[in-house]
Amino acid sequence: MRRGNGAAVVSFRYGAWVSVAVDDATPLFGRPVTLTATVTPANPAAGPPGGEVTFFDGTTPLGTAVLDGGRATLRTGALQPTGHTVTARYAGDAAFTPAATGGPTEITVGFSGPCLTTAHQGPLTVAAGEAVCIGAGGSQSGPVTVRPGGALAVTDAALTGPFSADGALALTICHSALTGPVSVQRSTGPVVIGSDREGGACAGNTLRGPLTVEANTGGTEVSANAVTGAVRITGNSGTGPLPQALAPAFRANRVTGPLRCEDNAPELLQTGTTTTGPRTGQCRPTD
Repeated sequence: MRRGNGAAVVSFRYGAWVSVAVDDATPLFGRPVTLTATVTPANPAAGPPGGEVTFFDGTTPLGTAVLDGGRATLRTGALQPTGHTVTARYAGDAAFTPAATGGPTEITVGFSGPCLTTAHQGPLTVAAGEAVCIGAGGSQSGPVTVRPGGALAVTDAALTGPFSADGALALTICHSALTGPVSVQRSTGPVVIGSDREGGACAGNTLRGPLTVEANTGGTEVSANAVTGAVRITGNSGTGPLPQALAPAFRANRVTGPLRCEDNAPELLQTGTTTTGPRTGQCRPTD
């Protein structure tokens, strides 16, 4: 209640309920999902609420969308392979109080088949439409190729041989050892090759051979890795693949060899990387 000119002015806002729906609760890794939040007024006569809704994966914000006719949608391909509990919070507006979902919406991101957890010899190709996993205990001896429209996740594994991903829907490499040249180009979805986030699920990797990460448009994070060989991080764009990442990132890496970074936009996020070779472009020392 406010007072003005001796008169009492009463401010009143309606309550509301929030619910979240997803178009696919069991997507393959790399396939974007559409989240829809519906904000329903407690009093139907109040009309549709306005304002913004923020979606969360657990406690991590996924993004914010504006209500239109009481609904807000967010399309994201950033969900990594695992289970996710998605909720939404409505910020309120002049007529409605803030509100949140009463419980989570469950999403499980998976693969086309069982993860490879044993030794595999010979070429391994991930075709368009496939989502493949090399998991703990898995090893690959031979070339790995991810075709346009394919997706691959590698965790706690060992790969020996050339690695090439061109036009992938998504690529995640965590806590693994790769021996041979690695090239990741023109991915349309998130690329995560190690992360320096505290408590993150994607620890850094050991790479023995040159690393090229180029012209990926769905967000790129290359962090906390030890690389022996030349590194090129060029022409990557979009916000980072992990929630709250605002730009491509190359952080906390140890590079034995030359490092070149150029034409990444927004400006490449880089801190904590050490090298034993020359650094040029966006990765040039600023001291």
